[in-house]
Amino acid sequence: MKYLQLGVLQQVPAGMVADKAADFGLIALMSNANAYAALYTTVATAGTNSNLTAVQALSGLLRMTTGASGGFTITLPATSVLISAGGPTIPTDGTFSKVCRFLNDNVGQTGTLTVGDASTTITGTATIATDTRRDFIMTITSPTTITFQNIGSAAI
Repeated sequence: MKYLQLGVLQQVPAGMVADKAADFGLIALMSNANAYAALYTTVATAGTNSNLTAVQALSGLLRMTTGASGGFTITLPATSVLISAGGPTIPTDGTFSKVCRFLNDNVGQTGTLTVGDASTTITGTATIATDTRRDFIMTITSPTTITFQNIGSAAI
């Protein structure tokens, strides 16, 4: 079995088998090192909607910049895509959470985080004013559902 560790494709030693019992062990870390890392992604907003990829949505910080022509939506990918992007050993029983930060960096318009489908829920304030960072805790609540809980914001 091969896995990606910090951008380098590695071979799992013979005899090691990834399974759910190893969720919090070395095999899980090797499988999900990039999912756990705090990454930084920039998206140039355009028009009134920005569709995110799973990598963008799950990065530690998503920085949105110029281009919106008015108030705009920030649309998450489908729930199944987000869960798959978490890797094969991410727990799907409500015990895995990740902080996701969205930065509206001088866009000049207010953005609103929206779901990609009905299996994702956003609780709390979903709007992100210009020159503001809004933080969410993303929790995989079941094998088919996710919740993004607003945990606050900061002016930049």
